[in-house]
Amino acid sequence: MCGIAGMVNLTEPAPVEPGRLRRMADAILHRGPDEDGYFQRPGLGLANRRLSIVGLADGRQPVSNEDGRISVVFNGELFDYPEVKAELQARGHVFRTHCDTELLPHLWEDHQEAMLPRLRGQFALALWDERRRELILARDRFGICPLYWARRQTPFGEVLLFGSEVKALLASGLVDARPDVRGINHVFTFFALPGPVTCFEGVEYLLPGRYLRIRPAWDGGSPVIEDRAYWEMDFPDRGQEERRGFRRFGSNANSPTVDEFEAVMQRAVERRLRADVPVVSYLSGGVDSSVVVALASAQRKREGKPAIPTFTISVQDAPHFNERSEAELVADHVGSEKIVVDCGRREVLDSYPELIRAAEGPVIDTACAGLLMLARSVHSHGYKVAMTGEGADECWRVIRGTRCNGCSAGSTPSPACR
Repeated sequence: MCGIAGMVNLTEPAPVEPGRLRRMADAILHRGPDEDGYFQRPGLGLANRRLSIVGLADGRQPVSNEDGRISVVFNGELFDYPEVKAELQARGHVFRTHCDTELLPHLWEDHQEAMLPRLRGQFALALWDERRRELILARDRFGICPLYWARRQTPFGEVLLFGSEVKALLASGLVDARPDVRGINHVFTFFALPGPVTCFEGVEYLLPGRYLRIRPAWDGGSPVIEDRAYWEMDFPDRGQEERRGFRRFGSNANSPTVDEFEAVMQRAVERRLRADVPVVSYLSGGVDSSVVVALASAQRKREGKPAIPTFTISVQDAPHFNERSEAELVADHVGSEKIVVDCGRREVLDSYPELIRAAEGPVIDTACAGLLMLARSVHSHGYKVAMTGEGADECWRVIRGTRCNGCSAGSTPSPACR
């Protein structure tokens, strides 16, 4: 999982107190228990807590380029690391580690901000360019990895602080835990915190697909903080959709679109299996996680390895929510080792305070208790990485015609669903 934190003085290059930076990193120790790392310059401090997945022996952060002018702390994973590394080496870049983090300073050398759309993975990063005196904070396209930031006036000048969790900002001693009613309202309105506001006054959530470009005013003038988008989801206007041979429901005819999606999905799963530690998967028995487990297990079989182990929640006290039988059917089909975790009312109640602490806001959907228990089980079994699938079931219900106007469960889809 990893975690990053840090601060930059926006008005003068006053030293960052090492103890303050360490407290920020220690507050997110749970995100990266394997290693810590620090980078300090006058007016700047970066910290990392690492959960080592790739480059176990030599991936300690921060990581810099050849001349040390570009330094990065990073939370996440870049799934096309081997291919991009080979391209960079062919252009003369020299690598000192086997970790995917090292792609970032070299890519920045070549592309600067245009690097961000090239990244394929999930990430939150902080990059310092010494020559440009510029700090970049960025998140991946879908916001899988979190990143929070705040500005504060202090006796030693105005500072900008950032961290993978609000806890890191609070641990600095410069950010007070005051409520923001707008963020609390968002939770009870949307059942989520879409950002940029949070439940903490003055703390902002960097939106997915965006980055902050920060230039301190160490030579006078005013600091520059620019919030920019490097990627946005774009939906075609009506009539502009791509229709490349969709097959009609129930047809066995080949569909270029379906075949292309299958190839993309297969490639995505294969890349997420790249790690220097074993990889497992959550499995609910729904379409999304079942497809991920099937594709991952098929890939491992081609490599002469056993099917990917699976972790499933068995919901107690509410049989209509319990998908254990469906999950076990999938696991048995692919030959996976099955780990089942029971979760009932008592577990939800007992874990609720911890859920609040982890979410850093009100928790409306207590299904999070099941996810917390799954994560604990993965950890207790000695694993660090778990794949999952999100969001496919809703689309599948519409395709099957079981959840739309004009269709009864199990019936032929209405024209609106075809």
